[in-house]
Amino acid sequence: MLRILSHRKARMSEAPSYCRNCHEKLGGEYCPRCGQREGRADMRFLDLAGELTGDLLDFDSRLWRTLAYLLFRPGKLTAEFIAGRRARYLPPLRLYLVISFIMFLVMSLGANRIVSVQEDGEEELSDSVVAGVDLEASSDEANDPNVVPDSIDLADADSPQWLQDVDQRLEGNVDKLRADPGEFFENLVNYLPQMMFVLLPAFALLLRLVYLLQPFHYLQHLVFSLHYHAFVYLLFLLAQLLELFTVNIDGLLSLGLLVYLPLALHRCYGSSWRGSLGKSLFLYVSYGAVLLLSFLALVILALALL
Repeated sequence: MLRILSHRKARMSEAPSYCRNCHEKLGGEYCPRCGQREGRADMRFLDLAGELTGDLLDFDSRLWRTLAYLLFRPGKLTAEFIAGRRARYLPPLRLYLVISFIMFLVMSLGANRIVSVQEDGEEELSDSVVAGVDLEASSDEANDPNVVPDSIDLADADSPQWLQDVDQRLEGNVDKLRADPGEFFENLVNYLPQMMFVLLPAFALLLRLVYLLQPFHYLQHLVFSLHYHAFVYLLFLLAQLLELFTVNIDGLLSLGLLVYLPLALHRCYGSSWRGSLGKSLFLYVSYGAVLLLSFLALVILALALL
């Protein structure tokens, strides 16, 4: 580690005196004109590994400070962003992408395990849980002819031809769903990250509605949406990690989801406690409806792609 850090410092001493992007004279590590980071030669793999390791071991780094605020100080990150204090924290979009990538990777591994179990038939599904849902029960229901419908009635004789074609395709895939529900779950999990990413602006729009008379613009609500979803995903990952040690925190998880939003609204937007609770209730109901409709659409899409 010391060798890597000394090597990095030696290479930084070879920094160019002019920006390699716009040729502005440098007075520090960042270009004063275009903002490109200079002051060092192109990084090698060991340099990058050294920086990442240093960030993980440095408990005062942006990573740990951001995660601590995200978990234990609801709304603080967005309030800091609105106040212009941003350099000390991870950017909201990067934070969301990193946490969501890890969470959906975990969910995808769970879906793949279902497929492998159904293929070899040697394991039980009692410990396979994706997004808090018992997939053994879901798999059994998918194979139950009383649960899987015989037809999908999306169109009738007066419907447009494209809708009739979709309806016929879905009806033809019902038998595939009964024969191989694992593929359906795999398609469902694969498209879930895209769905949730598209819903980020929808949650921000709902925030815009509840704070319509307040001096906040849409970008600030979008940042709050990124932070809130990142918290939800991180809470899910912590629950999955604790389940590896047979620690069940489902009740605590639900309580955290209920309490976090009004606390975040109170700290970030300065709402009164009564106002935060009322706005949180509206967001829970309205965004829950949006999630339900979006998930139903995703189910139809996953069934159409079988």
